[in-house]
Amino acid sequence: MLSRMPFVVSGPALAVSLAFALPALAANDPDSVQVLRKKVSALEAANRSYAARLADLEKRLAALAPAPAMATGPASGRSMQPGPVVAQAAAPVATSAAAPAAQTTASLPVTSSVPKSVEAIYQEASGFTQGSGRWSVEPSLTYGFYDVRDLRLNGFLALDSIFLGNINLDRIKSETLTLDTAVRYKPSADWQFDFNVPVVMRKSRYFSGGAGYATNKISEASLTENGEIGDVGFGLSYRLFAETADRPDTFVSLRVKAPTGSSPYGIKVRNVDDGNTNLGVPDSLPTGNGVWSVSGGVSVVKTLDPAVVFANLSYTHYLSGHFNDISASVGQTLPGDVKLGDTWGFGLGFAFALNERLSLGMSYSQQMGNSTSLRPDGSSWQKVPGSESNSATLNVGMTYSLGQHLSIVPNVAIGLTPDSPNYNFSVRFPYNF
Repeated sequence: MLSRMPFVVSGPALAVSLAFALPALAANDPDSVQVLRKKVSALEAANRSYAARLADLEKRLAALAPAPAMATGPASGRSMQPGPVVAQAAAPVATSAAAPAAQTTASLPVTSSVPKSVEAIYQEASGFTQGSGRWSVEPSLTYGFYDVRDLRLNGFLALDSIFLGNINLDRIKSETLTLDTAVRYKPSADWQFDFNVPVVMRKSRYFSGGAGYATNKISEASLTENGEIGDVGFGLSYRLFAETADRPDTFVSLRVKAPTGSSPYGIKVRNVDDGNTNLGVPDSLPTGNGVWSVSGGVSVVKTLDPAVVFANLSYTHYLSGHFNDISASVGQTLPGDVKLGDTWGFGLGFAFALNERLSLGMSYSQQMGNSTSLRPDGSSWQKVPGSESNSATLNVGMTYSLGQHLSIVPNVAIGLTPDSPNYNFSVRFPYNF
């Protein structure tokens, strides 16, 4: 910075130089002497101004420069304290010896920092927003595809090897598009509140063999449900333990879902093909599960710069609900209670930051659910056969930071069990204020 300052000439040197030049000039031209004296006065004033500016800049530079750390001389082993900025410029050897020591000290924090590119994955794993902002908004779009085949046998086995009867193959292709908006608020560094509102669009296609009472012909029907609100969720998260060098961030959470979406109970299933009694299509497609649910979970996240590893465990309890009709038969109304089977799940994964903006992540998640029970009015609870579930997915995603506040997070979830969707593709846009 000092090299950029104008050249400064000291006052005494200028006066001495002109003392020898003025007598010669005065003998030749008296007017030129007056002109030169005025120029000398102007140069001296400018010189004083430049000297004052230089002193001010040196003071400001010394105030902005960080205090250098103590370093040990390589030969003597004595502690060396570098001087101010001006002294460092005059003694480059001492400065270069102290700089590595100061850099080494600064690169050993107690906890690892979270790169910007893994903040979104950190948020997904922990359910907790990173950063100093109190508010965050996260719109997301998820496309899910589900393809299930069901083989029906109507008959019996003769001699334990020969099947006598009808064989029917049913198939359902289901597509779901969900637009979800989540809002999070952090009143402090350890507490967070959030809620989300999903809008669900569904389309299902049904295929069933036996059209025209022939096993080699298939009937087809489709049903579409335009955008409707799904089940709204409310959540509360608390940082139980803050991350240290040996301990991960630990969070506990409590979440409640309200049955704001359309209920799946009481929807009638009708035969849409007179020539095929095997093909049954519901009157509508539900967008919720119809009952309240309460979920609790614990999550641990450890930053190993430039990576993040995480694991979580959750349990969901469904409250029983009473409905005016729980029958799917046309022309029948059967009031009763429904109790969905509780589920518990776990997940683990990691994310690796390739740079400050881009990261890649992979995780595995699994949820297992108990049987659903029905209780018609005036009867006892009855388990629904085959209502147990086991859903496992492999998730592969990335995060690209678009700036200080906004990121884009695409993710692909591949189903690993028959109860899982074939695949889900989602893209999220977390924005932190």
